[in-house]
Amino acid sequence: MWPALIIMAASALLKAQTEKEAQGRRNGFANAMEAFQRSKTREGQAATEELLAKQTPKARTDEMTQLTADRQQSLRDTVGAAQAFDAPQIAGNLSGDYRAAAERNATTIAERTRRAIEQLSAMGAPGEQEQRFGLRLGKASGVVDASNLASEAVGRGYVTDINNVRADPTKSMIANVGMTVGSGMLGGAGAAAGGLSGESAALASNIGGASGTGLTAGEAAALARQQAMKKAFEAYNNNSNSIFGTK
Repeated sequence: MWPALIIMAASALLKAQTEKEAQGRRNGFANAMEAFQRSKTREGQAATEELLAKQTPKARTDEMTQLTADRQQSLRDTVGAAQAFDAPQIAGNLSGDYRAAAERNATTIAERTRRAIEQLSAMGAPGEQEQRFGLRLGKASGVVDASNLASEAVGRGYVTDINNVRADPTKSMIANVGMTVGSGMLGGAGAAAGGLSGESAALASNIGGASGTGLTAGEAAALARQQAMKKAFEAYNNNSNSIFGTK
């Protein structure tokens, strides 16, 4: 009985160890999947936070001020480049009234140009700000969508890997064979032990009832038990040999 129990215990331990190794591989895939998805989630959160940081009232006011100043400078540069190609003044002796009128006219033009630049800059800044917001929103949305798609695709791959993990086939086969052998040995030993009492009684009756043996009833019973034990041991060995395939 003890050899059978030892074999079954060792087989159960091997099977448990094999399953533990397989579960360890599954946990490894699951941890890798979680780490990847967390990294993609952080990317999406960073893009969203960057977008929202530029949409606060103060950030939008600062951006509007900077856009207006940049547009004014750009228009000034454009107007200055155009004025550099103005026709030269008329040569000759000009009257004082003409010079005074020309100066007043130049001052008026310069003032009108300045006000026009300011107005055009203020008028165009909100539209440009909305364009920039649209670009930032599109960029953030693209990052979030790409992160979600990558997380989903890689997650499906990891789930497939997890489902495909199997215990080591060699170790599993050895464990299953060990459990079968142990069960068979226990079954054979139980059958032999079950027949011991019946055979002992029969042998005792035969020996005790035979004439001329010269044995007492107690001696006949002891001899019967010895012969029954011998037969049980032989039955156990025969059963073990048939299970292991030995002769």
